[in-house]
Amino acid sequence: MQTEVEKGGGSMNQSAIDIQQLGDRAFLLRWKEQVESSTVAGMARALAELILPWLQEVVPASRTIAFYMKSGEYDMGKAAEEAVRLLQGIKGLKQHRLRHVELPVIYGGDAGPDLAECARRSGLSIEQFVDRHAETRYEVAMIGFAPGFPYLSGLHDSLAQPRRDTPRMSVQAGSVGIAGNRTGVYSVSSPGGWQIIGRTPVPLFRPEAERPFLLAQGDTVKFIPVSADAEIPVVPNEPTPAFAHDSGSGERISNSALSVIKPGLLTTIQDLGRTGWQAYGVSVGGAMDETSMRKANLLLGNEEAAAVLELTLIGGSYLVESDILIAICGADLRATVDGAGLPLNKPILLRGGTRIDFGSVLTGCRAYVAIAGGFDAPLVLGSRSTDPRARIGGGFGRALIAGDTIGVMPLSPLSRELMKKLGSKADDSGLRWSETDWSAKGWEESLPFAVQPLRKPLQLTIRVLLGAEWEQFAKESKATLFEEPFKVDASSDRMGMRLSGHPLKREFEDELESRGVVPGTIQVPPSGQPIILTAGCQPTGGYPIIAHVIRADIPLLAQAAPGDLLTFEFVDLITAERALRHRERDIAILKAGVRIRARG
Repeated sequence: MQTEVEKGGGSMNQSAIDIQQLGDRAFLLRWKEQVESSTVAGMARALAELILPWLQEVVPASRTIAFYMKSGEYDMGKAAEEAVRLLQGIKGLKQHRLRHVELPVIYGGDAGPDLAECARRSGLSIEQFVDRHAETRYEVAMIGFAPGFPYLSGLHDSLAQPRRDTPRMSVQAGSVGIAGNRTGVYSVSSPGGWQIIGRTPVPLFRPEAERPFLLAQGDTVKFIPVSADAEIPVVPNEPTPAFAHDSGSGERISNSALSVIKPGLLTTIQDLGRTGWQAYGVSVGGAMDETSMRKANLLLGNEEAAAVLELTLIGGSYLVESDILIAICGADLRATVDGAGLPLNKPILLRGGTRIDFGSVLTGCRAYVAIAGGFDAPLVLGSRSTDPRARIGGGFGRALIAGDTIGVMPLSPLSRELMKKLGSKADDSGLRWSETDWSAKGWEESLPFAVQPLRKPLQLTIRVLLGAEWEQFAKESKATLFEEPFKVDASSDRMGMRLSGHPLKREFEDELESRGVVPGTIQVPPSGQPIILTAGCQPTGGYPIIAHVIRADIPLLAQAAPGDLLTFEFVDLITAERALRHRERDIAILKAGVRIRARG
């Protein structure tokens, strides 16, 4: 697969299927001919049920299935070949029970701000456009972009619309939109580039329900025009097939660890994310800088996936409710307790009643505060991570605010050993806090210059693999990607890092089918200003992909703040996989070293 990437875009042909790389830990199978959505969904379920050792999850879409690989010594080329071979041997696909759902829609006005322009573009009156849109029985071709968001096929050719040149920063939940030859419904409020023609008041994503998703791939939908004051019938939320094991349940522990005095700019509870639900449009999410999060947990004797606080740019203030053990990794947010500065990258004991304050960032963008045992929050779809867009996770479904109190999970034996030793050290010193005399390396040690007393813009070099649409970009744009820096825009968030620079242009403009994407995907909307998808990104996307940030560099990317400059360097798949192995080796060394230090 490496040779094909170097020749442009990471695709190689099979008899009826194209294989495309999605970075260095995922790949896409794409059928060359049209395939029924229900057939694709059935094949995806059949492969998921095989529990392949390298397979984390699958995401079916229109004519495509995205395969997300687990971390480990798995060869992507061999995995792709195995997937094709298994697909060719699948017979007698099991179909889930298909449903037909009618959704009431308020067209136009505030509910559909783009309706008039869409009608004009199609050469129709508004009434004709609405009638034509509502007369069709659509099929759910795929679920993606957001939890429960249906991509609906069957749109009349005359109603096709281009995506917006620049995506809106927020589109209201229930909005009915059109992009290319598809129509769909925004299941949660989120950024989006579709043309909005109406809105339904019927919720498509109900996280509190036993089965949270109204629609599944293969179901059919019909829109019913209604007035804004019409009574809306209740649509039953019947079971839909799952692509993952049951998420289980977690009880919220009552003993509190921290109370929020000031929450900072954006502070959320995060873990390694919720896998297994991307087929229903649920973002994996989790910590933006996975390496710093895992490191902070390991320093305390936690499991690597234990929930932590992710602090962005400005950290806030917190009251310590009881004796706790913490570690701070990632960005330097000038943490202090009782007026004394707290170090990064080492275990720290804090006595109950102390106050920990974080200032504005000195280096990087995001800091991670781990607590011995891990922060307590209920499991939602198998994760404690906060997804503010879907309003789930973290115990609150949002960023922390003043007055919130966070609990702590039980300590591991290693955590108890560390806490006992640091408690004795604090007693001997007469202070209300203490630290170890050893530490781990920090991310900032890889920077090519000394840390400044005031934060100055960073210029980071990020390694990339070529994307599926690489060859479709103009020669000048290909050169620009690797020769000119791009600035991180202030509108960046946990879904995507928006960049500004010389516009990247394709040699021809056409609408692409939405398909699976991964964090690190560099998409280019019609404006030409690239967007790098980050941890909270949607599982699918339809903008052309020029490149992918390698997985080993995503934690570094997460430390880029607005105003920082990014330069890109092309590497091959072997280099990307080697870098990931080196990162995992360093994590393993740290884990062993902490055990030796804690017990030595």
